[in-house]
Amino acid sequence: MKPTLLLTLIGLYNWSHALGLWFKAPSYHPEPIDTTVYSNLFTYAHLIDIAYCVDKFHQIGEPFDCELACSSRFPNMTLVKQWYFDDSVAGYIATTHSNIFQYKDPSTIMSRKKKTIVVSLRGTRSLYDTIADLKVDMVSYSNLRYSLPYCGLNCKIHIGFNEYFQNTIRTIHLVLENELEDLEDYELVMLGHSMGGSVALLLALHYLDLGYGKITLVTMGQPLVGNREFTTWADYVLGSYMPVTHNTFDRIYLRVVHKGDIVTTIPKNGGLLFEHYYQFDNQIYLNVSARDTMPGPQQVVDCFSGDNSRCIAKDFQARDLISNNYYENHNTYFRRLGLCGILPV
Repeated sequence: MKPTLLLTLIGLYNWSHALGLWFKAPSYHPEPIDTTVYSNLFTYAHLIDIAYCVDKFHQIGEPFDCELACSSRFPNMTLVKQWYFDDSVAGYIATTHSNIFQYKDPSTIMSRKKKTIVVSLRGTRSLYDTIADLKVDMVSYSNLRYSLPYCGLNCKIHIGFNEYFQNTIRTIHLVLENELEDLEDYELVMLGHSMGGSVALLLALHYLDLGYGKITLVTMGQPLVGNREFTTWADYVLGSYMPVTHNTFDRIYLRVVHKGDIVTTIPKNGGLLFEHYYQFDNQIYLNVSARDTMPGPQQVVDCFSGDNSRCIAKDFQARDLISNNYYENHNTYFRRLGLCGILPV
């Protein structure tokens, strides 16, 4: 397969200790994102929400049927695999040759050579379980180093997310390799909400390292994953400092954060005194109340850095801690997430 521009540039850059530099973006004024990408986020949220249709008692029907209008909204999507570990992480793989954003356009129905492979993961339905499950211990992270530079000896990630990642890889890798085999024209779309977003991030890094450069990673309500060394490396290799544009792979990662979503700011510290989790500089911020499931284009902004004082960094002043609706803030991303199988059809 042909490497993308991002992988080529990464290959030219010797990450390991090159002049000791860490690439950081200055804190800019938030700016509205590209309008096409803004529209696409509603589709990504729908595909993420469908993962909540997979639990101990429910499944997605074939070819792609669920109570969230799977078959009508994605009429040419085919379910490949679905899995359920427990009430923390579950998901599905589905594929299509149609344009997932323009499904009503007859010219796009089964007319493209490009294959889109969607991997979508959900987290727990309970905010309280999410916080409780965030054991703070860290474990060393060592990437494959096939196509990406070495993260470094000091890279560490959340031990629980690493375990879910390892379980997920064992479950889906052969299926994904089969779907990706000998493909030149493809897009691997990795999606996840809450803890599922953290696993999706690790999956995207893994497959990018394997040489699959045509990846789109979108997470919503994703917790912090690792220490400063890991986060800075991940931001770099995923193109977090590139512009948000449609139909390119220069910026692979879109980390969507809702105003007042406390999950996107935790955990804070690791199990050891000197271990600290670090905020990603990649932040697409929904500057809107959780009462509004349809944020306007001017309310979906790129913050350019994790410590931008106009974005999530400002949302947890002492006076706001009691008034925040943490559950709604965490589960409102362009729609109410996590209700499949709970509310009557």
